[in-house]
Amino acid sequence: MDRLSAMAIFRRVVETGSFTAVGQETGLSQPTISKQVAALEHHLNSKLLNRSTRQLTLTETGKHYYESCVRILDEVDETESGIAQQQIQPTGLLRIHAPISFGHNHLMPCLWSFLDQYPELSIDLTLDDHYVDLVKEGVDLAIRIGELKDSSLTARKIGDSPRVSIATADYLKQRGEPDEPRQLSQHECIVFTLLTTREQWHFNGPNGKEVVSVSGRFSANSPDAIRQAVLNHRGIAVMPYWIIGDDINSGRVQKILHNYNPTPLEIHALYPTRRFVPAKVHRLIDFLSVQFSKNPLLQKQKNHN
Repeated sequence: MDRLSAMAIFRRVVETGSFTAVGQETGLSQPTISKQVAALEHHLNSKLLNRSTRQLTLTETGKHYYESCVRILDEVDETESGIAQQQIQPTGLLRIHAPISFGHNHLMPCLWSFLDQYPELSIDLTLDDHYVDLVKEGVDLAIRIGELKDSSLTARKIGDSPRVSIATADYLKQRGEPDEPRQLSQHECIVFTLLTTREQWHFNGPNGKEVVSVSGRFSANSPDAIRQAVLNHRGIAVMPYWIIGDDINSGRVQKILHNYNPTPLEIHALYPTRRFVPAKVHRLIDFLSVQFSKNPLLQKQKNHN
């Protein structure tokens, strides 16, 4: 038995809660994963996991052993990474999770440059607007926009997402153009449902911060769907400038509420909190921070009025 490999498998079984998931992750069969954990238990002469048809739970011994595995494996990774950094560039697989529209429009162009810079590195990118458990899913790094919920993750701000209030000329011709946020109650407002604020829209105006309640007949969990609804003259939306800027510049939509700017959102890179963080994760965060700082669509101080 390769004890370090068995420890790594045991660690991921605990984190995913599934022999099958680890098998899919490693390319090994479910019985092989189970045998590796069983071999560890035999070696230690102690039960590590309670197995049932519904779930896996750690025994008291298993809990202590898992914590030791995390520490030992991180120390091994840290030692090897330290040597590798002196000799070669980052290698291996980097798993990234990001929102769909932002990933297509702004993350992927950066990743091509990053891959060119580090030819021994591979990337597995998952685009999904819903949050995932980074530890359970084996994700190295996630890009998230807006309020952060999970305090168990380490976060680093890498950019801003300025937003604008927009509608089409046809919609405004039919319903009139609001001059103040409070007038939005008289309009069809298109709500992005994945934001924690949802029907509470926040603005910075002449008199400071202002919060208004909005409603409408259409809402969606996709920025692209919100954009399509606006382009189809269905109402007013507050959207990130990075997705609607071209439509504003072309005249397909127009910015409204000129004296009231929607509160910008922050863009963060998140990764699991642990003693050792792979160099490839740090390098990508540093790279994205620099690239995003050059993008005027991702700068809070940019005035889009």
